[in-house]
Amino acid sequence: MITLSLKQLRPRAAARWCQPRFFCAAANAEVVRSSQAGVLVLPAARTGDPKQESLGRGSVVGHGGNDYVCVFQVDKFWFATPLTAAKTTARWVGKSGEDSKATDPVKEVVRSLKRPTPTQQQRLPLAEGIPTGLMAVDTLAPLGRGQSLLVCGPHGSGKSMLAREILEQVLTTKQVDKAIRFRLEPATPLVSAPVQSAGAFLEMAATAEAVKETPATLLTAFFSAVAEAERVRDSGRHALLVLDTVAPLLDAWRLAHGWAEEELGQPIETDVVGAQRRGCFSSLLERAASLSPSATVVGREGSLTLLVLAETEAMAALNTAKAGGKVSTQSSVRTYSLEDFADRREKEQTRLKNLVDRGVALTDASLGALGIAPPKGGEPSPEDRNKMEEAAAMRELQSLSDGQVVLDGAAAKRGEYPALACGATFSRFGLGSSTTAEGAEPRKHRDVRPAALQAVAAHLRTELALERDAGFRPTHTEGQTAAESVDSAQSARMAAVTASLLQPPRTPMLPEEMAAILLSACSGGLDPLAREEAAKVLRGGSEGLLLKHLREAAPQVLERIAKEQKLSVEAAKELEIAVRLFVALRK
Repeated sequence: MITLSLKQLRPRAAARWCQPRFFCAAANAEVVRSSQAGVLVLPAARTGDPKQESLGRGSVVGHGGNDYVCVFQVDKFWFATPLTAAKTTARWVGKSGEDSKATDPVKEVVRSLKRPTPTQQQRLPLAEGIPTGLMAVDTLAPLGRGQSLLVCGPHGSGKSMLAREILEQVLTTKQVDKAIRFRLEPATPLVSAPVQSAGAFLEMAATAEAVKETPATLLTAFFSAVAEAERVRDSGRHALLVLDTVAPLLDAWRLAHGWAEEELGQPIETDVVGAQRRGCFSSLLERAASLSPSATVVGREGSLTLLVLAETEAMAALNTAKAGGKVSTQSSVRTYSLEDFADRREKEQTRLKNLVDRGVALTDASLGALGIAPPKGGEPSPEDRNKMEEAAAMRELQSLSDGQVVLDGAAAKRGEYPALACGATFSRFGLGSSTTAEGAEPRKHRDVRPAALQAVAAHLRTELALERDAGFRPTHTEGQTAAESVDSAQSARMAAVTASLLQPPRTPMLPEEMAAILLSACSGGLDPLAREEAAKVLRGGSEGLLLKHLREAAPQVLERIAKEQKLSVEAAKELEIAVRLFVALRK
């Protein structure tokens, strides 16, 4: 049998190669398209026979001597991935022989896909955080046990590095029973060997041969990692699953979508595609949960915390405009005006106006990055069309995740780490009010950050986002009004906070250390120092100059912040004295 690579075949060519049609071993379905990445299956018409089984997620069909498992639906078709690929496209690293004997990877994948996501009754309320040691993450997008967190950004923005930092901190502090990672790229940062205690870290890594193929060929291996994490969760233990890429799922979706439209001979309705794509993504992200004892097989609580990395340029248009930036006027780039979109919905027109106000040109590229179709007469290129599909997928992933970390590619190129876009980074937990109606039972606040960090960082994300749009503020000069002086001081302190969030790799911080550094940055204690000097002493993570001073000269302040349920006035005063001493020594 001749095996062809999808990289060398367009969807239509692949379709011709797949003809004539073949019938599955199961009598209820017909394979209409196939490649080494998977098959597109058309369910048989209902006959009224009560014994006739309908196709669904996790259904296994046979074709060409191989078994395939259905993963998601596109219009009336199902896309199924080959089960044998779990053993040929990737391999487990760190899995013991005992674990391998206890589980059958093929059966686990089928069982996982068939298993419904936990219901609301089976889930426990979010009550516990997982400190990552990264101040930017723990402050702006805290990770709760049983939560899903999306990390998105362009290539080279530091997504895999950030995930590696979280993995190492979680393994070092033994916050989960097992950490699992799926990775596609061989260049993905490796987890330090000393923190990998026996059986605590598993990795599903793509083989060198599989990396050369289309990512969709790794979909079965992708779900093998998901199945392993669910097995840990359902056995009453705690798992952290890191999916270093969602490329296998996105690539399989694009492939199946193209096949389905060719079979139908027309585009699928946008609403239908959107609903089915959302269902596909939600069946992955909603597996993150903390389960009640009654929902596990052993009668004790279990959890699956999910970290999903997605490479995307979809946020690029929001980050290109800086204060005072200018719109590109290159003649080779087609630029539209707001009048060209006069027939669009009000919501879409508002989004476009916001872009223009921020200095972003309305081009095919920027429209494609936001998933907005160009006006009539403007036909997007295949590359821009792919960007529109990517943007739509990213919007679904962002809306379904419990939190998101958005990384700025331009900041990463400047050497900043972690390169968070503060205004777009958040967690949906801890953002709501804890007040309740009169007479009602008090609602438990969902913020999973330590009390001291909550107090310091309560409105920090909003203030940093506002400061990004306040670049026009003048620096302090003679003759300023009182209001202008206050604005200048606020800008200086937010610049200090931004500097404190920069943290070199492998310099994890404790929550009380984060609270002390942030309070020092935003309280004005470092105002006597020049901005560059203040930034220098604040950044550095656990190796930062100010933090080293606090550990040596005022360790009791850090201990007090760690022990107190709420940051006290006395602790704040002690910290202020220690910071003043540090400033005096620096000057």
